[in-house]
Formats: sequence, C-alpha cells, structure tokens
Amino acid sequence: MQPDLMNAVFLLSEIKHALVDLKNEGKKKVINLSNFPLSNDEARFIDEKLGRGNVKIIYEGTELTVWQETGISGVWWGEYRNSNGKVILRTIEITFYPELAMSQIEDIEEGIDKLDEILKDLKGV
Repeated sequence: MQPDLMNAVFLLSEIKHALVDLKNEGKKKVINLSNFPLSNDEARFIDEKLGRGNVKIIYEGTELTVWQETGISGVWWGEYRNSNGKVILRTIEITFYPELAMSQIEDIEEGIDKLDEILKDLKGV
C-alpha cells in the first residue's frame, strides 16, 4: 500500500464494513468526510474507486442538498450547502436510500389533506 493513500484505504475499508452491516443488519452509517484527514490525492483516489452510479437526488429546500449514488450500490455521496451555496458538509452515506431524501410522515399527512381538499372540490363539480 502506498503510504500517501493510507487514510483513503482505511476509509474504503470502513465503507466496506458499513456496507456489510447494512446488508446483514439493515444498519445505516453516515461518514462525515471532515473527520478524515484526506489529502487531495486521497480524495481523488476515493472518488475514482467508488465511481458514480445512475441515481442523483437534488433537494432544493432552504438549503441545497445533493446525493449521488456511487458505483457501489448502497453507498452515496452527500453534499450539503447553506443558503449562500457554500458547502458545509460532505458525507459518504451507507444506506439503501438517503434518509433525508425520504418522505417524512408530516409531509405525507399534508399530502393526504391536500388530496382530501382536491377530491372534496371535485365532488362539487
């Protein structure tokens, strides 16, 4: 192993173990990349090894969040920006689907109420 890639190899190993836990136990993990002292070369190495998948999720709320599936199913890149567009957090998320991108119960309840209103209005037509 190249000594200048030691942190990257450790991170890939961490991802692999988390992926095994996801498969066997349904256990999800978020790795905050700020906690890993990766050099630019190591970051490029990780990016090349994980690659890019076909799914990209863009959440445009008050802040922009983008999840990009890697070339390895169950492993996602996460990038969180503040309202000024500045990146405030980069993650690697080991999960079936990014948790924050999933519909929340409160939002589903609002959707039900909205459909109730639509259907109520249509009955009067």
